[in-house]
Parts: sequence; structure tokens; C-alpha cells
Amino acid sequence: MSYRLAADIGGTFTDVVCVNDATGEYTTTKVLTTPHKLTDGIMAGFDELIGDKWDQVESIVHGTTSGLNAVIERKGANCAVVTTFGFGDVLEIGRGNRPDMYNNRYRRPKPLVARKSIYEIKERTDADGRVSVPVDTEEIRRLAKSLTGKYDSIAVCFINSYLNSENEERAAAVLREELDKSVMVITSAETAREWREYERTSTTVLNAYVSPITKAHLIALKQELISRGFKGNLFIMQSNGGVMKDELAVNKAVQILMSGPVGGAIGGTVCGRDNIIGVDMGGTSFDVSLIINGQCELQVESNVEGFPALVPTVNIFSVGAGGGSIGWEEGGGMRVGPQSAGAKPGPACYGQGGTQPTITDANLVLGRIDPEHFLDGRMTLDFEAAKKAVGDFGAKFGLDVSTAAEGICAIANHKMADAIREITVRRGIDPRDFTMLAFGGAGPMHAALIAEELGMKEVIIPAVPGGFSAWGMLQADIRHDAVRTRMANVDELEASEIDAIFDVLYAELKDTLVREGASVDSAAFHRTMDMRYAGQEFTINLPVDNACKNGVFDKEYAKTEFHKLHDRLYGHSAVGDPVELVNVRMSVVCRSRRSKTAPVSKACGDIRALSEFPGVFGFKTYTVRVYSRSDIGCGAVINGPAVIVELTATTVVPPEWSLRMDENGSMVMVKN
Repeated sequence: MSYRLAADIGGTFTDVVCVNDATGEYTTTKVLTTPHKLTDGIMAGFDELIGDKWDQVESIVHGTTSGLNAVIERKGANCAVVTTFGFGDVLEIGRGNRPDMYNNRYRRPKPLVARKSIYEIKERTDADGRVSVPVDTEEIRRLAKSLTGKYDSIAVCFINSYLNSENEERAAAVLREELDKSVMVITSAETAREWREYERTSTTVLNAYVSPITKAHLIALKQELISRGFKGNLFIMQSNGGVMKDELAVNKAVQILMSGPVGGAIGGTVCGRDNIIGVDMGGTSFDVSLIINGQCELQVESNVEGFPALVPTVNIFSVGAGGGSIGWEEGGGMRVGPQSAGAKPGPACYGQGGTQPTITDANLVLGRIDPEHFLDGRMTLDFEAAKKAVGDFGAKFGLDVSTAAEGICAIANHKMADAIREITVRRGIDPRDFTMLAFGGAGPMHAALIAEELGMKEVIIPAVPGGFSAWGMLQADIRHDAVRTRMANVDELEASEIDAIFDVLYAELKDTLVREGASVDSAAFHRTMDMRYAGQEFTINLPVDNACKNGVFDKEYAKTEFHKLHDRLYGHSAVGDPVELVNVRMSVVCRSRRSKTAPVSKACGDIRALSEFPGVFGFKTYTVRVYSRSDIGCGAVINGPAVIVELTATTVVPPEWSLRMDENGSMVMVKN
């Protein structure tokens, strides 16, 4: 076997990459996403790249948005919650904070489970983890009979079960025994074993809400693959930047909700720069990630459509600005996004019935897209349809078609630049110290103009930018995370107690690797702790591998490192104040085989332009030359304004910018 495949499902397109490990060569394709049946689009891409060589495919990595889309569209499973008597309103009460403090029209999202589908039973685990009221199995059996035929999944979440899951596991066992085998029973102990009642319940409900949807999708995909002769491993991309086998992912759907955008961030860690701002612009959204010293930023808690999820996640900030984002009018002002034309009908220029102006239509009108070479000539764009859509939109403001198109693109660029400021400038990080890595189908089209607004001097366009997220998935390692809550003043803890918790987490992760068939001997285990000063509410996640070097946990070393980290993040520390431990965490990583890249041939003579046409930049008209990326050899330089076309993306080189092809096949743009 010598081939590895990856598929990344986006809102408009599905990107598929095939890597030949023997030669380092990789091919890619881009097919329209098929929302009615996601496997159709994936298999169309796979079949195009691999043909009848399925017996030579070693593994497949898949990033899916099926679960995330179910949450966004409220089309998840019919789910019930079984909880402790007196705690049925946890989801309804939630938290009292407002994410948008000054929005007097703010409405909290409705819980994914209606109050009538929340069932309370008599049981109790005390705050110290002692079971004071055992589960009555007969009560659970009676409850199971009343639930029969009503639900697709059951979330079991008892108070304090993160300390002792005995009651929860017993109740879940009875429910699995009594209910139909198709009903998924998911406990909080196996989903999020840490404190904060609302967040833990929310995470468990999210898991139960999307797991049946994800399970159906993965089973259908696996059946399609097997029918073609695939005998390798199917891995699923996780939100934490790692992968796991599909058998494990079925019951851990909440861990793969953000699997699509994460692939590009992982790919960015191997692109040859230590400090990267990754920008992924597809058809629907613009996703920003930050790579510092070659490592992705990881957060221990995320937010999914307003619902907290206690799941380690690569820090990605998203805004609704993609190639399909629609221009619209509000109160006499021009707006762009977050509404998207999607895959169907798509932008007006796609010729599928769309009539609303999108960012893609605006770029076409401005001469930043070659309609004859879009998708490497596989799709011809309708210039007149785009011109009419943008022109009709501009007429609302008394603008001609070119000015309206400039307005759409300028608003989109400002919106995307502000998304980058959100994770850099507003945290005291200067984006000018970073290189921009632009990928996604539309990312290279806007990257230079966004970088210019931020004062960034270098932009990298990787090989196959439209499929870069899929390629990045092939660079991901097998990864799993485990956590236990232990709240105490660090000085009052015995080092042996912390060591014992790490031993429990090690055994849990080792068992997961064994079930996955991965090698424990080659795995790397990493320890972190969530810590805070006494009196604080929230924590900082501190790496503590160096505090465990001698086999015994060094509390003083951990405290010293915590003070340093707090000072680096917030500009101050409180040395001498009590430090508290909240959560103990461990992750395990099994390194995957990195994809080597085939060498790029050197440039030979002048590069012939495919065509040229007028293009507008800053309300000035220029002659824009169009080049094929495949004609650009290593060391070749192209001065803007120019457009570089290839199958998966279009790269725009604005005036006063130049582009050079490096030895790795990446295009590097710099401001002249």
C-alpha cells in the first residue's frame, strides 16, 4: 500500500487529497458538497483520484462538519436527558453572563433538549465523591419503558459524577439493556469528566445530540469504502488537532465538531515558519488560527453556537465571510455576510439560479478571477450574471457596478482583518511579527490585501491551497485527552496524590491506545494542570512535564512556572499568593508519518501568460496577467497585478506586490 487519502467537507466544496508516500507526489480535486448525502461528494472525489487502486490505499483521514451543521441548523438527534432529582433545570438556567453585553436584543439560544424531555431520578453523589443515594435500578427500568420508541439518544448526567461515576454507569447500563440497540446512551463521565455542572451537562447533551447523526454518516461512508475494496484504516479528525479511528469517533462526536477548520492549522505547523497566522477562506466562513513557535494554540474549552463544550480544541476564530457570502442592504448601509449562497444555488456566476451578489461575483466583476480558467477550466463562470447581480445591488446605493464590487470586497477584507486582530492585537500580539499562511478556495484571493491592511509583509500560498486543510489532516497525529478535577491549594496537596492522578490518566489513555490498535511504546504522554490564584474564577492551563522529570511531582517548580505564565499572559503575577489546582490533564500523541513533498522543477526562461484582461484595484484599472501555477518553476518571480490559477484556488497578486515560487512548491508573496 502506498496511498493515503484525506477529505475535508466544506459548506460549498469538498476537498480531497491523495498522497503517494512512495514518491511524495500528491493530487487533489474539488467537488461540490452534497448536503443531502455527504458521502456522495466524498466518494466522487475519492473515485476521481484513486480510480480502481483501492487495494493500495493504506489510510483515510476525514474531517466532517455533519455534527456541527446539525447543531447550527438544529437538525440533530431527538435527545432526552436523565439527571439527578432537582437538577432538571440546569440547561435552562445556564449561566447569567451575556456574551454581547450591550445588545439589548440578545436572546440566549434555546437548549438543544426541551424541558419535557429531561427526566429526573432519585440518586446522589456527594461533593466528596461518596455515593449517598444509590441508583434504584427498578426506577431506571420503569423510566426506560416510558422512553421506548421516543428518542434516538439519551444523555445521562448526574450531579458530582465527575468525582465518582458509579451511579451514572449503573443507570446507563440498565438503559442500554432495556432500550433498543439503536438508541445511543451517553454519560457525562465518558464525555467530560470535570467540574462545572452546566458546562458538563451542555457537553454531554451536545455529544448525545450529534452522535447519532455522526454515527449514521460514518457508517454510510465506511460501507461505501468497503464496497470499493478499501481495507485500510479510517481516521477522523478531531477538534484537538489529532485523529482517532472511526470506531471511537462514533461515541465521541462532540470531539470532532470543529474537525474541518483544524486540518489547515495542523498543516501550518509544518510549513517552514515558526510564527504563522493561518487564514482559511472557503465558501461560507473565514477561519483564523495562530501558530506560535511551531505549535497550534489549544484551548481546554470551546463554544459551539452558544453552547459550552469541555473539549480541548485548537483555537480558531471564525467569521461569516467566504466566497459565497452575500452582499445586502441594512438601513442604507452595505453589509456582507454572514449569510452565504452555499453550494446550491451558489454565487450568481455559477449559473445555478443564484441572483444575489456574493464576494465571488464581486471579484469576478473586478477582474480578479479568470472566468475561463476557474477550477483549472473545469467550470466556466457567467460574467454577465455576476455583473447583473452586483449592478442591481449597487443601484440601491447609487453606485456603478465596479464601485459596488469594490465596496463588497473592501467590507469583506475589513471584516477578515478584524478577525485577525481579534486573536492578535486584542491580546497584545503584533501581527506584523507573523507570516500569513493563506489557504482555502478563496483565501489566496484576498490574502495580500488583508495583509496590507494589517501591515504584514509576507504571505505564503501553499501547494494546493484549496485542499490544504485536507492535506493538513494527513500530517495530524493520533491524539487523545483525559482529565480529572482535583480542587485544592497546591501547598496543601501531597506530591504523591498528584502523581496518583497522573497514573490514573495514564492507564486510561493507554487503554484507549490499545483499543485503537496504536503502539503504546512509541507514544508521548504530556501533562498539564489548570491552575489559578485563590479567589479567581477561571484558570490557566500550565504544561508541567518538566515538573515530573524525576518521577515525583515538584510543586514548587509548578508554582514558579504558573507565576511566569500568568505574568506573560496578563502583565502581572502575585508571587506569594496561594495558588490553586483545579484540573489535572494528560494527553497522548502517537506521531504519524509526515508526507514528504516532491521537488519543484527550476524555472526555465520567461513564463507565458495564459491571458490578460482589465482589473480594478483601489478604483484604478490595471492590466492583469493570468498565469497557471503549473507553469511557475522554482525561483520564478511574478510582479503584480497578476492572477495565478489552479484547480483548487485563485491567487491574486495586487499592484506593488510580487510573488516567488520556493523550492517546496509554495508561493511567497511580499510587498515591494
